Amino acid sequence: MPRTGRLVRYALTLTLSLAAQDAVADPLGTRFDWSGAYVGFHTGGDLGLVDVEDPYAGSIFGDIVRTPGLLAGGQLGYNWQFGATVLGLESDASWADMDGTNTCFAFSGFYISANCRAHIDALGTVTGRLGWALPFDARTLLYGKAGVTWEHSKVDSTANDWFGTPTTRTDGLRLGWTLGAGAERAVSARWSLKAEYDFLSFAAADIMTPVSGFQPVPTPLTNLSIVPGRATHIDQDIHQFKIGMNYRFGASEPQDADLLDGFLPPGPAPSASRTEIEAGVRYMHGWSQFHKDLGIPNEGVASLASRLTYDGTGTDGAELFARLDSAYDVMVKGVIGATRGGGNMNDEDWGLPSPPFAAFVPYSNTLSGVDENIGYAIVDLGYDWWRGEGYKVAPFIGYSYFRQDMEALGCQQIANLNSDCATRLPFSVVGISEDDTWQALRLGGAASFNLIPRLTLAGEAAYLPYVSFSGTDDHILRSLLSPEDGNGIGVQLEAMLSYAVTDALSIGVGGRYWSMWTTSGNVNFGGTGVFVPMRYAAEQANLLVQVSYKFDAPPVP
Repeated sequence: MPRTGRLVRYALTLTLSLAAQDAVADPLGTRFDWSGAYVGFHTGGDLGLVDVEDPYAGSIFGDIVRTPGLLAGGQLGYNWQFGATVLGLESDASWADMDGTNTCFAFSGFYISANCRAHIDALGTVTGRLGWALPFDARTLLYGKAGVTWEHSKVDSTANDWFGTPTTRTDGLRLGWTLGAGAERAVSARWSLKAEYDFLSFAAADIMTPVSGFQPVPTPLTNLSIVPGRATHIDQDIHQFKIGMNYRFGASEPQDADLLDGFLPPGPAPSASRTEIEAGVRYMHGWSQFHKDLGIPNEGVASLASRLTYDGTGTDGAELFARLDSAYDVMVKGVIGATRGGGNMNDEDWGLPSPPFAAFVPYSNTLSGVDENIGYAIVDLGYDWWRGEGYKVAPFIGYSYFRQDMEALGCQQIANLNSDCATRLPFSVVGISEDDTWQALRLGGAASFNLIPRLTLAGEAAYLPYVSFSGTDDHILRSLLSPEDGNGIGVQLEAMLSYAVTDALSIGVGGRYWSMWTTSGNVNFGGTGVFVPMRYAAEQANLLVQVSYKFDAPPVP
């Protein structure tokens, strides 16, 4: 009985505590109501993974095409609330710019394999939502969602040869299913902020392999037997991160009592009219990739002569970050950091002549180790369009600098022993170095809101409408130095969940994904003035752990 009495007293104390918190969060004694229709907009990014099935045999390399990119769009929906449970229906549609390439059908070093390219330009979902309004602060809604999804996409497959064989393609509208989860925070009776992750999976689509050639007997001659196209299929999944805002119809409170005022941001709370500075340090553990596609002169980069892929590079590093929100709502933020890691590099070549090789080489793939160093810096200038107690929304413009230096160590042939590195070179030998710089303009938005007291969810999405790439490829063992350049686009995403240990000190954990790629580029091959078309692409994903400290200046009179 004593133990039972203690449990009863504990339950009563917890109930009274939650009731007291409710009273503080809602001093009028009313509950926030999520019911009704809403409309909103979102931005963010995607990473698509297109799995191309090899109908011949297990591939030596490739078959997974990564398609990173930006998305932006809108959503509309309707909620029904029953106590703390919120049921809803939602439909969204997004413009997307997702693109990627990789090798496919590389089952043998004696077969001319292909370059597969995937592109997605639109996608959307129709889902049901099940949410829970937190009992101690009903203005925070945690939810899951499930339903159907659609996309408009295309996948091309082109044999990597000099003979101009036709490209095969699958394209059009595809359907699939989706699961997701998110958090939404009401910052007024009508407006709410949200952050969401979704997984999208699409039904298989049929595609033909391109007509290509197989070398039955290695000889110095290009003695290829024609291999007709064969039916196969692709599968595709997409990982999606979005931040957004919703406007609810029918609700009212003094600062947004009619439709016109409802589309204006609520005024800042008096406690927000001050200068805030937050600074801290982050530890990062992650992965990076860089690859480049060497096209064929006068033919572009659909069919390739070579591809180098620096992949699987595990990285560790640290960065400093800071953000200033002024009393006049001008926002400045930035990061500077560095990481270091290692992984593998695959150097692929198609159609290597004899001489210098003993026989014509349809496909070569050498494997090397990698040492990698990355340094970067970002600075953004924005405006706190919405800024109140426990939330901020700021559009921004900024600049991104990203430096990536890589060394390929050793060499081992894994496809065709008539090609390079049939005799393995030790990892102590530096064979190739790649030193690259990416500079970009950033246009984006950053949002943060309290899920519960002291627990904050923050996210940002930046579109890189202009990216400048410059690099140098040094094939050291061949004394071949090749300057590189190009222009393109990219996307940079970040999310962070942080807890305020004190009013000033916070700790947090989050994630980041960056991707940049060129839409036009070339290489000055060997510095000879012979320019060959190239496509360059870089990705980086990191787990972040941070500690930060916040300084508040006195309120503006």
